Amino acid sequence: MKPGHRGVLVTCNGHVRDCIRDSYRILNEYADELYGPVEKPSCDDEHQSDDGSDEEDIVLKLQKEAEAAGKKRDASFRFQSVESGAMNCLFIQTALPDPNEIVVKLMKDLSESKKHKSRFILRMLPIQVVCRANLKEMMDVVGRLGDQYFLKEPKTYAIIFNRRLNNDLSRDDVIRGLADLITSKNAGNKANLKNPELAVIVEVIKGLCCIGILPQYYQLRKYNVVELVATRDLMSSEASKPAEAKDEGLTAENTSELPKPENQINVVSGDNIL
Repeated sequence: MKPGHRGVLVTCNGHVRDCIRDSYRILNEYADELYGPVEKPSCDDEHQSDDGSDEEDIVLKLQKEAEAAGKKRDASFRFQSVESGAMNCLFIQTALPDPNEIVVKLMKDLSESKKHKSRFILRMLPIQVVCRANLKEMMDVVGRLGDQYFLKEPKTYAIIFNRRLNNDLSRDDVIRGLADLITSKNAGNKANLKNPELAVIVEVIKGLCCIGILPQYYQLRKYNVVELVATRDLMSSEASKPAEAKDEGLTAENTSELPKPENQINVVSGDNIL
């Protein structure tokens, strides 16, 4: 993962290879639906003529792979897993311009259909920009993204700050700075910690920061694919119990059989730390 990347931050409970495989499958499925399938290279492009030796074929193949890795990826190479630096946390880089479009559609579909698409993925957060984990660069990124989301019309928002393997950044300084920045875009922008229109996601991993501005964050269960699908399962289970046998306050958060989402650090609005 490097500054300038965009993509999807995926969390899992182990089974990393299975998680990567499922991420590719799901993301490509939705990319094909939204943008059409990728044109695959023809047989002529993939194979050399029979006149060349096997050794030449291997050399040319390796050379092409090296060139492809060194150049900017085109539309035919939509997703690539890169090292995030944190355990059970993957980053799927994308060449597509807006990862929000795919992931939001996926979350809405899961919310409606309640059909499992993976046994290994916990959350999928679209990340619009990766930058270095220092306050100036984070403010610059949110400032640029904020022109699209917070400038023209007033919005309610929440700032979701989480960090892994980093003790250098001050949580309070980051959140206060971002809240003041969002307010400066439009005086009508207001913090709403329970039901915001937009959630500003700040995920710090070591020396890098993943930033995204996501709609319907709490309505879509914090983009937790397990909880989106489990909602119906829990409701069905509750409905099937006798009235006197129902557990009070049964939710996905306190059901031990379900994976729990990562701990979230509370947000602030202005000078009020909540």
